Amino acid sequence: MWHYQADNQPTGPIDFSEVEALIQKGKITRSTKVWREGMADWQPAIETELQSAFPQNVPPPVAPPPISPSPLTYQAPSAQISPADDVKRLNNWFLTFWICMAAGIPLSIVIVGIGGVIAGIVFYCFIIHKLWSLIPVNVAKTTPGKAVGFFFIPFFNFYWSFVAFHGLAQALNAETKKHSIPNKEVNEGMSLTYCILMCCSIIPLLGILTSIVGLVIWIITLKQMKNAGIALIQKQTA
Repeated sequence: MWHYQADNQPTGPIDFSEVEALIQKGKITRSTKVWREGMADWQPAIETELQSAFPQNVPPPVAPPPISPSPLTYQAPSAQISPADDVKRLNNWFLTFWICMAAGIPLSIVIVGIGGVIAGIVFYCFIIHKLWSLIPVNVAKTTPGKAVGFFFIPFFNFYWSFVAFHGLAQALNAETKKHSIPNKEVNEGMSLTYCILMCCSIIPLLGILTSIVGLVIWIITLKQMKNAGIALIQKQTA
């Protein structure tokens, strides 16, 4: 016969079947102290012969609920730019570029003209970076970052224009052809001519003429590139 402690008070005696019933009801648990004749002292039920009366498969403990972030925690929303925004930005960048260059170069003898040229170059870099980002990585000759960054390496930039500018014209034409986009071809002859004129601009006297002609070709070709890029954005999101 068994005795068990309930509310720190010994209860019993009860036989094994009654113990089993109390275990099922939860009144006797694994840690409940029990005693029977022949035992030296009270012991937890799980450490006695009664352990066979307890379920052998114990379900795993319930995982605590996830801790919700503090109300004071701020998470900035991820910036998402729509295709319409991309198109608008490209148009605005190009408009600002050609105005700055067309006005800044003739006025470069004064400070405001130099500022216009610098602003035009900045927006030109924005355009080139964006257009190269439209070219798939597996076929692109360079990355958007390198396309812009290497332009600022002295002397090396004469070679680099053939990669980042003329190469961009070729890449855009390949993409518009792949996506069956009509009437958006970039004149590769003009892009190549611009790169050659850029190299000739370092020749004394001749450089003045080549710079003027190159500026016109530069703006016209970049406009074609911008239009091809916009067509790709619209096609890829259609």
